[in-house]
Amino acid sequence: MPYSITQLGQCQTLRFLPDWLSFSLILGLLTLLPAHAQRTQSYSEPDYHYRNGLELFEKSNYAAARYEFRQYLEPRRGDGTRTLLNTSDQNAVEAEYYIALTSLYIDEPGAEVLVDRFVKNHSEHPKAGQLYGDLGTYYYTRQDYAKAISFLEKAVAQGGANSKFKFQLALSYYNTQDLQRALPLLNEVKLDPGSTDAPAASYYAGVINFRNKNFNEAVADFRRVESNPIYKDQVPNWIAHALYRQRRFDDLLAYTEPLLRRNNGAGLSEVALFTAEVYYQQNQFAKAIPYYKQYISAAGAKTPGAVKFRYGQSLFRTGAYNDAITQLKSLAGGKDTTAQYAAYTLGVSYLQTQNPTYALNAFDQAGRLSFNREIQEEARFNHAKLQLDQNNGSDAVKELTAFLKQYPDSKFENEANELVGEAYFASNNYPAAIAYIEGLKRKTPKINATYQRLTYSQGVSDFNAERYPQAVANLDKSLKFPIDPELQQAAQFWKAEAYSAGKQYDTAIPLYASISKNAGDYGSKSLYGLGYAYYNKKDYARAQTYFRDFVSRGSSAGDAAQVQDATIRLADSYFATKQYENAMRYYDQAIAQNAPDKDYASYQKAVILSYVGRDAEAKAQFDQVQRQYPNSRFVDESLFQTANVDFEKGAYQVAIRGFSKLIESKPNSKLVPAALLKRAIAYGNIQQYDPAVADYKRILNDFGESDQAQSALLGIQNTLNDAGRPEEFSQVLGQYKKSNPASTDVERVQFENAKDIYSNQKYQQAIQSLLTFMQEYPASPNTNEARYYLAESYRQTDDVANALRYYNLVIADNKSEFLVRSATRAAELESKQKNYPRAIRNYQVILTRASSKAEQVAAQLGLMDTYFAMPKPDSAAAIAREVLAAGNVVAGAQNRAQLMLGKVAFGKGDYKTAQADFDKTIALAKDVNGAEAQYYLGDILYRQKKYKESVATLLKFNEQFSEFEYWKGKAFMLVSDNNVAQDETAQAKAVLNSIIENSSDETIIAEAKQKLASLENKN
Repeated sequence: MPYSITQLGQCQTLRFLPDWLSFSLILGLLTLLPAHAQRTQSYSEPDYHYRNGLELFEKSNYAAARYEFRQYLEPRRGDGTRTLLNTSDQNAVEAEYYIALTSLYIDEPGAEVLVDRFVKNHSEHPKAGQLYGDLGTYYYTRQDYAKAISFLEKAVAQGGANSKFKFQLALSYYNTQDLQRALPLLNEVKLDPGSTDAPAASYYAGVINFRNKNFNEAVADFRRVESNPIYKDQVPNWIAHALYRQRRFDDLLAYTEPLLRRNNGAGLSEVALFTAEVYYQQNQFAKAIPYYKQYISAAGAKTPGAVKFRYGQSLFRTGAYNDAITQLKSLAGGKDTTAQYAAYTLGVSYLQTQNPTYALNAFDQAGRLSFNREIQEEARFNHAKLQLDQNNGSDAVKELTAFLKQYPDSKFENEANELVGEAYFASNNYPAAIAYIEGLKRKTPKINATYQRLTYSQGVSDFNAERYPQAVANLDKSLKFPIDPELQQAAQFWKAEAYSAGKQYDTAIPLYASISKNAGDYGSKSLYGLGYAYYNKKDYARAQTYFRDFVSRGSSAGDAAQVQDATIRLADSYFATKQYENAMRYYDQAIAQNAPDKDYASYQKAVILSYVGRDAEAKAQFDQVQRQYPNSRFVDESLFQTANVDFEKGAYQVAIRGFSKLIESKPNSKLVPAALLKRAIAYGNIQQYDPAVADYKRILNDFGESDQAQSALLGIQNTLNDAGRPEEFSQVLGQYKKSNPASTDVERVQFENAKDIYSNQKYQQAIQSLLTFMQEYPASPNTNEARYYLAESYRQTDDVANALRYYNLVIADNKSEFLVRSATRAAELESKQKNYPRAIRNYQVILTRASSKAEQVAAQLGLMDTYFAMPKPDSAAAIAREVLAAGNVVAGAQNRAQLMLGKVAFGKGDYKTAQADFDKTIALAKDVNGAEAQYYLGDILYRQKKYKESVATLLKFNEQFSEFEYWKGKAFMLVSDNNVAQDETAQAKAVLNSIIENSSDETIIAEAKQKLASLENKN
């Protein structure tokens, strides 16, 4: 029967075995099963168990092998396991060796005692020296280096150990970081010509020597195995690194370059890196580039940022700016030293590639990091300077003044001081710029030149704002520094204009005269100014001289509109001096020139014809005005004058028809009272008393406040007398007195007080005072004026309903001088309330009652905007064309109309037409309409996916429209949209951050924050 552990006297407590050992044990036991079947047949064979044990040991079935070796030894022990074996029995000794070895392998308690016993009992046996080494090798292969060391040290201490155990012990020390003990053993093995481990020992000795900074020894060790197929791909990197650490750059290049010429594969990427680093340190950037490229191609995303930076720097130093940008832009967004240097270099590279917008963002990033103070200082200065170059004047001012405060001893201090004045100028903040320069202790010629321009520009700005004394003061400052002769002449001209606008004609005339002698634009304009100065002094003879000289120069005189205006003023001067033929000649010339006021010229010509008794021609000319200019304010005048020609001739029936035509076709005309009076007189002259009395009564009842009322009162008295009905006059007079009671002093004082309260902007109190006045004096002739101011007070207190109520009362009365103003306000309010039809009706009221072309054009602009808002774009465009045809009567009207045409075309998707209209708008003036047009031009290009062109267009805002904060903000938000469309998300964020930090428009800031948050959420 098979032996059991109990039978052998080896009963032990079994320990938990690892899974792999359990599996081996089970497998070993299974392999014994067939042997049991045979054992009954061959039990007498004495070496069966020994051979079976060897076979199982070779198969790593250590538990089963141990069992077989014990079976083999049991019969050979005299009195049990403690009896010494016969050392001459070699198989028995080896069986004991394997029992000790397998006991350790299966982690049997007391196994090490068995090993020590074996070595002690069989110290002369070859297996005694090998046992520790074999055990060390076993644990070494299992990477249990601590146990391996304990046995390998004993094996080496036996003295007969081979180099294999020394190598394994050395690597066990190496893997437990005991390099001091590892190196001597490796040095022994590496020099053993018979050891197969000599190459590996040399390699690891090289690694330890490198770590110990024994670079010469390391290089010698690595050289020893550089041709070994196992280490040939690793050794060059170690050698190159060691030579680099020793700064033996010539030796490194002599070693690496031939090697890289033979093999530029990924395995030598670090060799390429060290080669590149040497050339970089030697400032041989062109030679460094291909080696950096080789390394980065192999390392890919694992490339250290510092290496990418030096590669980008090498590209930058060789002028390969676009490639440098590609390498550096991924680094610039970091928060370390490398990021700061990369951002600064990126900024310069963007400048070199004509991309100032991206350069701004890069310098901004470098300036935000403080790792290198010098780089930070240069980045901030360059950022501020670039802001100025990009015409971001207000931003440049803030940055330059902050820079001077933070770096008071900067090497850029002098240049920064000069640039501050330029920045103020670019930001249109002329007063601050002037004050800044005036406060400088040292003024260079460049600063003085800037001061001349600044004070000139401020003077012109004061003139445009009608601050004429301030304009003169600033222009005088400019004239103190006559560095630019052309600017000096311009300052002299605008000084004359300021005096003339302030009605100081006698002071203006000598200034104009001194400039008029010069050739050029200002010489011609001074003739125009002289003409107006004498014209306003009513010195028409002298005015004629200068207007005539100006007109004779024609288009060379400058603005064609001024030439046309001067032509009409010349005609007016001749008219005033009763030189009618000359006057008509120049009125005809103005008409031929298609002057904006050609309707006025045509009317004046008709008046002259009537004056000189050419009645038929006069009537024909008046009729022509009505036909050619049906919307002109002179149509009413022409109707009246046509009838008046017949009236003056005594053709009363014809005159009556003419006056009737005016009264019936233009019931809202301010000339209706005059026409009624003339018609009444005509009726009286032909003894048609009833219609005459009716006309007089209509004047008294409907137009009691008009200049014609007193004449009507007298006229009706005479007519009733002529008709034999004088008794009716007392009734008429009583009714008139009732409707028009004489104003008392109390009424006047009370009304003036209410107006004073309104003027002091105390609108709630004004409302109470005006309501009280209207209740106490319901029939006051000041009622409509009171209604108007009451409506204004309600408007100022945001009570739209009551404001409209009183505006509408003035409008409904239809005869107050406050009619147009009330209709204008009502139209604006109705439009804001989106009551567009009502707004349109009010604007049409204004058009019918406008007393000047300016009022007419202002109403057209309101009508245009209302149609566009409804939306009725075609109607808006039609009105816009009428405004353009009228000329520049109202400041900015032409620009608004031209912009409207562009917006209508834009809304229809007709981008070609829209672009043309927007370009015309910008050409007219650099005002808010031009700013909006510039934005739309950028939007068109964005919609057409022409992103780079769109950005270039929008960046013109800094140069042309920087003061229009809202549209500038909109433009730069569109720049960020363009960046996103080009996958430049970092640039888009930088632009939005800049808007948030620098804009003063809360609406724009809120929109920019929303866009930025949306971008952040996408990442």
